[in-house]
Amino acid sequence: MTGRIAITGTGMITAAGVGVDECWERMLRGESAIGPVTLWDPSGMAAHIAGEVPRWPDVPSEIGPYAIEGRPVSFGAFAALEALEQAGLLDPSTLDVPPARRAVLLAGGFDDQMLAILARAADQITEPGVERFDEVAEQELLAPLSKAATLLEMERYSQVVLMQALAHRFGARQCATVSTACAGGNTAIGDAVSMIRRGECDVALVVGVDTLITREMMGGFCNLTALSTRNDDPKSASRPFDGERDGFVMGEGAAAVVLEREDLALARGAQPLAELAGFGYSADAYRLTDPHPEGDGMALAMQRAMDDGGLGIENVDYINAHGTSTAANDKAETKAIRRVFGERADSLAVSGTKGVIGHLIHGAGAVGTVVAVKSVETQTAHPTANYENPDPLCDLDYVAEGARSLNIDGVLVNAFGFGGQNATVAVRRWRVG
Repeated sequence: MTGRIAITGTGMITAAGVGVDECWERMLRGESAIGPVTLWDPSGMAAHIAGEVPRWPDVPSEIGPYAIEGRPVSFGAFAALEALEQAGLLDPSTLDVPPARRAVLLAGGFDDQMLAILARAADQITEPGVERFDEVAEQELLAPLSKAATLLEMERYSQVVLMQALAHRFGARQCATVSTACAGGNTAIGDAVSMIRRGECDVALVVGVDTLITREMMGGFCNLTALSTRNDDPKSASRPFDGERDGFVMGEGAAAVVLEREDLALARGAQPLAELAGFGYSADAYRLTDPHPEGDGMALAMQRAMDDGGLGIENVDYINAHGTSTAANDKAETKAIRRVFGERADSLAVSGTKGVIGHLIHGAGAVGTVVAVKSVETQTAHPTANYENPDPLCDLDYVAEGARSLNIDGVLVNAFGFGGQNATVAVRRWRVG
């Protein structure tokens, strides 16, 4: 291992605000940012509510040869640039690290929307009774397709465009994307940590982003009965661990962190915000749409993150929970925490950020990691919004009464994804020396 890994920059854009400070202040208030869907007409759908970003961020129209437009690319670029600015790396030429030892890692699932775009195109180009593309002559296929789903439209949603733009901006010659659903943000952070430890890079920019408030994606989750249908009271809809929760709320946005070797950060005069101490992966191998009911994979990911970071149960004071506000996740996560911490679980503060902003899917873990950094910086745990009705199967301390001042050394950030993909990150308060 190459010494400690410092977190030197953070960025965030969510329904709670544009920028880390604005988001954090609303999270501290426990004030829900969920409202009616305005991006399209949700009539006829079971869920009409979501966590939409409140205003367009200030981002450049292009980064090098790459256009910065569309929600996912713009939001991801904003979070990344905010993180780079805080790290003092907006001008990459000031960093005494060769491009081959810089990396950009991105977690994003918005390429999934290509399927919806192509489906709309297919509806327009196939004749009645024609069910297969290979029954249509190539030239007949491409002409209408170019009108219905142009290359420009696809680029607006492509994670490749964002990744390459950020690599260009950061002067990085290593980049990769991961797609592990709701575990994606933490997976990308874990991959960056591994690269630094293996000596493949010295500094990494990691971004998690998703913008799935679309008819196709929300329609699919409505069909699974996974979304809250509290359409008449949006602000109370996302309620992690609450006894009257009825599903998650789709959110959108992005979060970013800059990770670098401790010696590099200190040598260039950077002020570490926190330590990225460890990470752990696991898989449930149980069901596509449900976690293991006993939280087996969740517990394994948490234990591995603690072992990797050299944390005992006494070193963890706060858990930023996955806390989706679904019946299955919240019960399983509670069980997993109790399995790992035993009696210590009763002394932990546990809060669910999704009560304020909804579920960012691939961005969720990255948001949780930025929240963990703010928690150790301010020694404060934000409350779980809308936690009002205790569930006997969710019996931990969910910080219901408002923001709480704590002595926080270690934080676990949980991100548990579709298909039983689990990733936990361990963040610690930065100590000099």
